This record gives sequence, C-alpha cells and structure tokens, in this order.
Amino acid sequence: MNISAMTHRERVLKCLNHEEGDRIPIDLGGWLCGLKPTAYDRLCKYLGIRNEGTTGFTPCEELLQRWGIDFRRVTPKGPPDRRRTMPDGSVMDDWGVVRVYAAGDDQITHFPLENATIEDLKTAAEPDPTLPWKYAQAREQALQYRARGFAVVAQPNCQGVFEQANWLCGFERLLTDIMADPDFTRALFEKITRNQERFAKDYYGTVGDSVDIVQLGDDFGTQNCPFISDEIYREMIRPYQMRYHAAIRAGTHAKLFHHSCGSVYRLLKSMIESGIQILNPVQLSAAEMDADRLKAEFGDRLVFHGAIDVQKVLPVKSPREIREEVRRVIRALAPGGGYILAPSHNIQDDTPPENIVAMYDAAVEFGSYPIRG
Repeated sequence: MNISAMTHRERVLKCLNHEEGDRIPIDLGGWLCGLKPTAYDRLCKYLGIRNEGTTGFTPCEELLQRWGIDFRRVTPKGPPDRRRTMPDGSVMDDWGVVRVYAAGDDQITHFPLENATIEDLKTAAEPDPTLPWKYAQAREQALQYRARGFAVVAQPNCQGVFEQANWLCGFERLLTDIMADPDFTRALFEKITRNQERFAKDYYGTVGDSVDIVQLGDDFGTQNCPFISDEIYREMIRPYQMRYHAAIRAGTHAKLFHHSCGSVYRLLKSMIESGIQILNPVQLSAAEMDADRLKAEFGDRLVFHGAIDVQKVLPVKSPREIREEVRRVIRALAPGGGYILAPSHNIQDDTPPENIVAMYDAAVEFGSYPIRG
C-alpha cells in the first residue's frame, strides 16, 4: 500500500481543513501519544529496531518511518539549572511543585499553594520568562522538519490554567475554592495567565511561522463527567484560557490543539467557542464520548486526534480485535477529513508489542480515502 502519495504536511493540512487527503494522518510520540519506557523498549526489540539515545516520547526515526508517522514535535529547552533536585531525589519545578518520578510517571508530593492566602500569591514562585530559553533552537528544528515534509507540532513548557492551578493548590482546594472563594481562584488564575502570556509572546513569536499545530493541555474530565459544569467553565476558566489563546494567536496561525482526558462532551461547544480546533485524546471509553455522536455534532468544527483506547483496548484485546476497533473508529471519525489516528494517551507499559503493531498496521490498511464502510 502506498502511504506517501502526499507529503506528510500536505496530508495533515488537508485533515485540519476538514478535507480528505490520500489517507488519514497518523501520530506517535510527544507527551500525549508516546510510549512509556518499557512499552517502547519491548516494541523496538520486537521489531528488531535499535533505539539507543531515544525514548517513547521522542521515538527513533526507524520506528516513525515504519508507519509513515506524519508529525514531528519541537519543545523549547530551558536553562539546565532551572529545576532543583531535592535530597530525597524528588524534583521541584519553577512553580515550587515537587514531584517524584518513576517508570515514566510522576506523582506530586508537595502543592506549594495548598494553604496560601491571596496575599501569598504576590510572592509565590513562578517561572522566569527572562531566562535564556532556547526558542530560536526550537524554530531551527521546526524548519528542518518542515523541509523534510513533516507537519510540526509546538509543545509548550507550560500547562493550562485549570490544571496548573490544581498542581499548585491540589484538586480538593481548587475545586472547593472555585465556588467558596472565587476571589482567591481568580487571583491565582490571573497569576498563571500572565505568566502564560509572557511565555507565549516569546515562544510563539519565534516559532510561530514554522509550526502547524500548537499543543495545549488542561484536563477537564473525569471518566464519568467533567470536573466542572459548563457554566463554571464559561465563567471562571474560559476568560483566562481565551487570553492565553489570544497571546498565542499574536505569534502564529497554527491550529490550537487541546488535550483533555475523560468525559468532556458537555463542555465541547464552549471549548470550540474559546478557539480550540483539535480535540485530544478523544477518550471513547469515558461517559458520553461516543464516536458517532461526536462526529455528527462537532465534526465540522473539531478535528479529532486519538481515540484508540489505551485502557480497555490496547493492553487487553487481541491483535485481531484491535484491528477491528481501529477500523470501527476510522469509519466513524475519518469520513470528510478531520481525524488523526493516535492512541488515546501514552501507550502503557503493560501493552504487548504485537498489539501496538496491530494498531498501526490497521491504521495504514484501513486509513486510505475514500473510507469504505
């Protein structure tokens, strides 16, 4: 099967414009659809690929070329001493959040604003945008990828306002304060948003003309419903989110990609109105996230990225069942363009390599346009 009738970027741009190219774009890699360390090592060994010096979040070219992966990512690198390693091996970031890392995962052990007052926010730690971030290096890498025909995704080094606030205060306090202490919540969101705006001015002002997608993330959903109502989202979060989007838009016309796990169906209309154009990871196993329903209601306004389930499909189904699931999802989401096939988050360590191969082989087999029923 010919998987290169168009360049990767041409194929992706067709998809982003809700048009059918030669086949659906396929993605693997990055922070949101990569492979956990053991899964990556086992997959490369299974395929006989040497992967020294690479990770499942920046996979080796031989693996990416095997399935014609259409995307490459750039991320600004910061000063080497910006994070502090604590005596117990945990790491403190620029915001004062402390994490422990193991097997490709992290766990927050200290929420620096868990007991903060509104006055404490004035002096609370935050990233310094004046440090020598290597934005020009990211642009040079993006231009090299584009010259090779790839679609380029700009990964930022900052999180969405809601999730960053959760990391600073803890979920319990933030979800309580949104209702019980909105003044503190707005002051915290303001602090985060101003930092995002300063970052966006420098980063996207430098890389903006060399990238096709801007990757953003803010988890709004649980398995069963959103963390917050649509009314609270529109009142308390969306104004700050839209300011960040405006700061990005000042530097680039790239499409805005938004990551949120879980059930976010009830928020999608408002999220689209905020400027979001690509939804990831399309967690079909969550409540209300039916592929046919999503395509019918939002397929003319959203590009769907992901949808191959990493919880209940990839780790436990047989290769034959995975093949059929990939075909089912493509039939639902791909007609008319607007679907990028990828896992519904990072592929977990307990996923058999033959299942990963079945997924991507099926993407190539069934992803050619026109999609057959």
